[in-house]
Amino acid sequence: MKKNNETNNTETVVKKKYGVSNTLVNYYLALMFTVFPLFFTEKFTNIRHDKLHVYLLLSCVLILSVGVTAVVGYFEKKRVDDLGSIKSYFELSVTDCAFGALIIVYVISTLLSKVPMEAFTGDSGRNNGLMIFIFYFFVYIIISRLYQRKEFVFICLAAGSLAVYLLDILNFFYIDIFEIFISKRAGMFYGYDESVVKDFTSTIGNKNIMSAFCCLTIPILIMLYMTSKKKYLKYLYLASGGVGFAAMLCADSESGFLGLVPLLMLMFLFYSRNITMLRKFFISLSAMLIAAKLLMVYSIAMEGIEKGFGTMQTVFIYDNKSFIAIALTVGIAVGLWFLEKKKPDFTVPKTVPYVILGVYAIAIAFLAGLFVRYSFIDTHSKLKGVMTFFRFDEKWGTHRGYMWIKGAEIFKNFNFIEMLFGSGPDTFYTVFSPYFGELSEKFNNTSTNCAHNEFLNYLVTTGILGLGAYLTLFGSAIVRAVKTAKKNSMAVVFIAPVVCYLFQSVVNIANPEVTPLLFIYLALSEAVVRSEKQAE
Repeated sequence: MKKNNETNNTETVVKKKYGVSNTLVNYYLALMFTVFPLFFTEKFTNIRHDKLHVYLLLSCVLILSVGVTAVVGYFEKKRVDDLGSIKSYFELSVTDCAFGALIIVYVISTLLSKVPMEAFTGDSGRNNGLMIFIFYFFVYIIISRLYQRKEFVFICLAAGSLAVYLLDILNFFYIDIFEIFISKRAGMFYGYDESVVKDFTSTIGNKNIMSAFCCLTIPILIMLYMTSKKKYLKYLYLASGGVGFAAMLCADSESGFLGLVPLLMLMFLFYSRNITMLRKFFISLSAMLIAAKLLMVYSIAMEGIEKGFGTMQTVFIYDNKSFIAIALTVGIAVGLWFLEKKKPDFTVPKTVPYVILGVYAIAIAFLAGLFVRYSFIDTHSKLKGVMTFFRFDEKWGTHRGYMWIKGAEIFKNFNFIEMLFGSGPDTFYTVFSPYFGELSEKFNNTSTNCAHNEFLNYLVTTGILGLGAYLTLFGSAIVRAVKTAKKNSMAVVFIAPVVCYLFQSVVNIANPEVTPLLFIYLALSEAVVRSEKQAE
């Protein structure tokens, strides 16, 4: 029996050997967290294609180099090499199978599409066709099998994200560092009219996409602060997360709130019985709220030269009530710190999470009631500010309502096969084109290439089977991560940005600027789960 245990321990050590392939994965991650978000060539006009090409290039290098490593290892008769045991490498989880099913649906959908080449490349949409999903799949497989934690990867994440955030904030105040330090012609704003300058920012592009980037980076930075044991790194992550919130406010897109607020609510519930994590959670909230107030100071110093904040952003930046929120979060954090020092073994009662759930349920019911009232009962009363979100009609969400209503109509008119497989990946432009005239008349928009709701977009373009596989993919990953959290907190650290992204994707679009990061976090979470299961 002792001999068997020794053998098992030896196998575990070999599996965790840090080799060439593991190094390749970490270098890839470091580049995706720095070069990928910061790279651009022709500024706003070409950012989407710049990001697409960088992602494809880096992913090709990763896939080929790992492939060569695997082949060399095989022919050298190293059955247990950098890639780990062959058996464990090919063990499939529900998440793996769901991703495989999604790719199969994408292939069938592309073949059945009336515009198969556009479905493959996604050129008529946001380059979110079959081609990029194939890359998502292979990168996911490699990272989920080969990732081993190295701290420099997260330092790169914090540094790369911080650079993007700072550029976004500076751009919001019409400060262009490329123009200042290089030349006017090299400036981000050069050659663009005010409408473009106002809607595009940093090295990400459209403000909605910038908001999505914040949803994919702020959560992981905050979670890294909460779980990291190295002091100097903790404060780097905390500062980056705080600046990230300020950048999200400058992006001036409500989609960021739709992603971040529900995630913060879930984090509060998840850590409600752990006073150490709760303290760090409230410190994180304080950092974000203070960063918002610093924007107010900067705005005053700039004498109001800015692109203009929306209603929700103004509450955090200018409303004096937010000072009360800062005092409250700081006070709670300090109180928890004293409690921790005085009673280190203190355990929060089990009833607390249920109370929080009850409060959430009441709040959600209240908000749902407002939505029903103003969308279906009282459709004539004038609404202002935040209240306008509770009236759904064609004008809702910068006429997203119109695209959602017509998108549902398009799906309803599909034949049976189209309902199953859709019109072809990222071909929303093609099926929505009959409505372009009406769209132009009502909202002065000549066209659209997406539904501005990722779930509806996937339903129309990849059908019931495509959306079903997509939801199964992320649903299974979230469940697996939460179950693994007690053994390894990194599982939820990586899944937090995924959850945040999924919430905001209800009003946003999949794109090569940020969606590749979504699938990287998915793969990282799966890697932690697989590692823990193999160690059992």
